[in-house]
Amino acid sequence: MSTSAERKRNLGRVPVKWIVLVCYVLLVLVSRWVTSGDREPKPELAHQVEFKPLGSPQGRTALPVIVIPHLPDGGTDWDRTAVDLVKTRGAEDVGLVYAVRWPTAYHRSRASMSDESIADDMLRSLEPRLGKGRFHLVGEGMGGMVALAVATKYPDRVASLTLVSAPGAQEYTLLGNAVANKFVYFFHHIPFVLFDVATPHFGLADRVPFNRGYSGVFFDSDLSDAKAALRAWNGPALLVHGKADWITPVDAARYSSKLMPQARLIEVEGGHGVEDSLEVIRFIASVESGQAAKRPAPVPATEPYPHLVASDGARFWILILIIILCTFVAEDPTCLAAGLLAAEGIIGFWWAALACTVGIFIGDMVLYALGRWLGRGALRRAPLKWIVKEHEIDRMAGWFGSPRGMLVIVSSRFIPASRVPTFVTAGILRLGLPRLSLLLFTAALVWTPVLMLLGSTLGPPFMEQFPRYKHYAAWIVLGLFAFIWFFTHWVVPAMTWRGRREIVMKVRGLMQPSLWPGWLLYLPVRLGIVLLSLRHRRLTAFASANPALGRIGGFIGDAKSLLLRPFQRDSRCCPTLALSLEDPSDERVKDSAAFAACHGFPVVFKPEVAEDGAGLRFVHTQEQLERLVRGATEDFLLQKFISGFEFEVVWRRNPGKDDGSIMAIVQKRDVTVRGDGEQTLEELIWLDEVTVSRANLFLRCHARDLNRVIPAGQKVTLNLTGSYGHGARCLHRHDLITVELDTAVTQFAKRFPGLHFARFDLRANSIEDLKAGRFTVTEVGGCCHVSSLLRDESLRFSRSYEAVWGQLRACLEAGAYNLAQNVRPVPLDELMARWSQARGRHDEFAVSEEL
Repeated sequence: MSTSAERKRNLGRVPVKWIVLVCYVLLVLVSRWVTSGDREPKPELAHQVEFKPLGSPQGRTALPVIVIPHLPDGGTDWDRTAVDLVKTRGAEDVGLVYAVRWPTAYHRSRASMSDESIADDMLRSLEPRLGKGRFHLVGEGMGGMVALAVATKYPDRVASLTLVSAPGAQEYTLLGNAVANKFVYFFHHIPFVLFDVATPHFGLADRVPFNRGYSGVFFDSDLSDAKAALRAWNGPALLVHGKADWITPVDAARYSSKLMPQARLIEVEGGHGVEDSLEVIRFIASVESGQAAKRPAPVPATEPYPHLVASDGARFWILILIIILCTFVAEDPTCLAAGLLAAEGIIGFWWAALACTVGIFIGDMVLYALGRWLGRGALRRAPLKWIVKEHEIDRMAGWFGSPRGMLVIVSSRFIPASRVPTFVTAGILRLGLPRLSLLLFTAALVWTPVLMLLGSTLGPPFMEQFPRYKHYAAWIVLGLFAFIWFFTHWVVPAMTWRGRREIVMKVRGLMQPSLWPGWLLYLPVRLGIVLLSLRHRRLTAFASANPALGRIGGFIGDAKSLLLRPFQRDSRCCPTLALSLEDPSDERVKDSAAFAACHGFPVVFKPEVAEDGAGLRFVHTQEQLERLVRGATEDFLLQKFISGFEFEVVWRRNPGKDDGSIMAIVQKRDVTVRGDGEQTLEELIWLDEVTVSRANLFLRCHARDLNRVIPAGQKVTLNLTGSYGHGARCLHRHDLITVELDTAVTQFAKRFPGLHFARFDLRANSIEDLKAGRFTVTEVGGCCHVSSLLRDESLRFSRSYEAVWGQLRACLEAGAYNLAQNVRPVPLDELMARWSQARGRHDEFAVSEEL
């Protein structure tokens, strides 16, 4: 068992970001478990409506008044409108007032937060209290739409309808169009959903005014039928609206009064949510006395709607502001929606175009300012590191430095997914602001009308079909985003030669398993390690294959120098110097300088704990070496540079026997291109049929030289090292296994008597030298260091997996045998700590040190 001190040291090896991530995930899971007991097992609670009676019921013979607030769970004053009614002079002449709380405390169990769904729940909850009797409805804001839904669906139950600051017709809500609004509400809804699902709020998110239920109301509600519903209501109606309401313009209430000629419209001073309780009381009293106006007959469905009032005054400027703000979230969809609004006459075409242009230009300049203010260092931190890759800066710097540099910036406006990297890079490189801003504004001014024209042309036919498919609006929005992504990432690139080569790279990356990302390709291998370990009844059984080799049997995370130490007396082991951060900096510099003087430059700089070449550097001068040694933040080692061919050999020894044999050998072959005196290095990479498969990697490796024209006949090696992570090709070479090589590797492996399974990285001057058993070992890997057969595109996938699984079984058999011999098992906490230290590196990719 591990001691307390050992566990503490193991915890110190785990990267802080991993500890934070694990703690955060655990908190989220606990939060979900705590809150799920209240919501998901009791879905009926999701439809439960709270009714709060106000006032004294004694002597009340008039019909009750139901007041629906403007938003779900509207905070501590959610019943304010109902309370004001009760306190108003004359309230004693109306029936008992009920304040209704929306059913959102358990919203995660609800299928929908639409006004129709809420209306059904409210009416169902009313019956136990009011029976089948009639009542007056007062709805505030979005509560007015719920009240309208109740009145439309159950007109015999509703005696009167009062709408206070209610949205009314769709054309006066937000962007004025159902589809355009759905886009805006989608982006509005997503942050609340993510906060609810991915944060450990322990139910608190359900008890604040602005939660997932609040945003779900807007996303699920569809006001495209609001005009028909308003015109269908023939009973008494009162409209109360603030003249300065900037959320829902007073024009919405004026238009609603045209749809309901019997409605009385009262415009009051103030903004959104301003009520005149006295007028509401008087209106309800007039209904009770039979004096309120009613429409004598319903309007025929074929009769056209009244002409919409074009946006003017405050409504116009609010709509302009909304368009500008929407461009910050999604530029192209906003332009398409603005074109649709212009086609419906809600706003002028060129005013909408100007608003889109201004919004896009402001967004572009913000990206430029971020790059200029934060600098290159910001690319190493989220969220910019997810959008702009640091190696792209050097490539773009070459473009911007050319005479056509500004053309590159302008053209990015017309190439989706290229704008953010381009504009941030322009800021980092501090390009001239006056000329750049003029070009960006001009590009936006050219691009915007084109998209708007497309929206105004194709939008109206689509809107005619929208009512038939409005129940699938969310899926339509997601499908449209998927289509836009496919169009911008596959169709648009196919229009250029480079784009078509990028498609070749993407298709090969999908269809060729050897090119899959490591987490996916090696997932069956990692699952195999766990399953085979469970079969032997110990999760760390594999780590016992090599007792006393390293701390964890040579598994990923063991120190490289510790694994090489048992073989240092063999002349075939590469000269290595291990340096610890515990030693003084000056002493480390002195020892490294002596090592370089003994073995000559270049020398290889490696972290002690890493895999797949992470953190590796080739050092060519004393100045570079001293800079790296003094700037080191972890233990490292120096090695003599060994030229020649690189190979990877997997070796095993049968448990309890004094034998040994090579299981597999993989050659790491360099990837090269040859110049023709005309093409740049970037063009050569895209042209070559081999390099195009991993073009993004090679572009990243050689970002500084991509614009350099390679002289005719000059060969450029693209992979920085012999690891697959740096671009080397992996080829299965079973034909290289000879008796001499097998014997030499076995003799080398037996330098450590407890070794049963290992992978050796070898260097040889030639294929013949390797076959003859003449090689140099640069690295040693222990348990579960399987070969890179999966990266050989020439092998059948099933065959390579079969070979790798055979290697896993050999490792686990050795581990099980040693455990049966009472070998001390490797503690799980130490194994996981060292593995996470290797996997949690921030420099998973390494570049060679600049000369």
